[in-house]
Amino acid sequence: MSTTEKPYRSKVTQMEIDAQPPDHAMPAKREAELVIVDDPASGLSAKWLALLSGIGCVLGFSLFEALNFIEMNFAASPISTSLLAVLLGVFVVSLGSLTLGEVRGYRKVSQFIHRRPKLAELASNDSTQAALDALKLHASQFSRHSYAEQCYKRFTGLVKADHTSAEIVEMYRQFVAEPVKTKASEVVKKESMASGSMAFISPNHLIQSLMILWISMRTIKRVAKVYGLRPATAGNWKLMKILAQNLAAQSIFDLATDEMTNQLSGSLAAKLMENSAEAVAAGALNIRLGKTLMRLLEEEK
Repeated sequence: MSTTEKPYRSKVTQMEIDAQPPDHAMPAKREAELVIVDDPASGLSAKWLALLSGIGCVLGFSLFEALNFIEMNFAASPISTSLLAVLLGVFVVSLGSLTLGEVRGYRKVSQFIHRRPKLAELASNDSTQAALDALKLHASQFSRHSYAEQCYKRFTGLVKADHTSAEIVEMYRQFVAEPVKTKASEVVKKESMASGSMAFISPNHLIQSLMILWISMRTIKRVAKVYGLRPATAGNWKLMKILAQNLAAQSIFDLATDEMTNQLSGSLAAKLMENSAEAVAAGALNIRLGKTLMRLLEEEK
């Protein structure tokens, strides 16, 4: 008995397509956004002049009244007025020293941002001494005992007389720029975790906003310290725009989460989801704050 084999039939029907495949370029990787720094304004604006003159008038008249009081009552109570005069002198000296430190911190921020060396131009420069002088000028702004100053001291110990400008710039990137950037990234990660934790456990949005404000200010201070910059309180006005963007984005997210919560029930699961979402957003926004500040302070490529 013979069996006839049936021909194999494929269950998949193949069809040739004559059309050409679409010719589209792959999406390019998005580069990091550049931080645009405005040129420093020359002189004081009218509002700052009015504010400073008002503060000066209040302090001046108060000081004049205090001195007049001491002079009029010195004969009747010499010991008490002498103690008051000493306290007034200590206050005036302390206030003057604090004001001078704030002015220096504000000016240091402007100089630090606008005098950042351009490493690409220094590497293409034929003069080795010019490259060293530019890097030294930038390093002279580093505060004492900062991480950037330690890295720069290690870099200066490795520079030899026969090194070219390109080699010097490459060594600067390897021993100063990259370690400082890595250290600042570690600080930003720790601060973002703290920001997310505070946002998760905060009982209401007012306390949460105050916590985020405090942690954001601390992030600015610690990242700037890694780069060798101590801006003081007044110097933070140069960096306050970044902080304002961070808090504005956080406020928008609060509105979104409030609307989402209103649509849900008031169960524990809904509250947990809201706090978790706010914690993630707070940590991400703190990272954005730190990364933007790092691009603002680091050397130009």
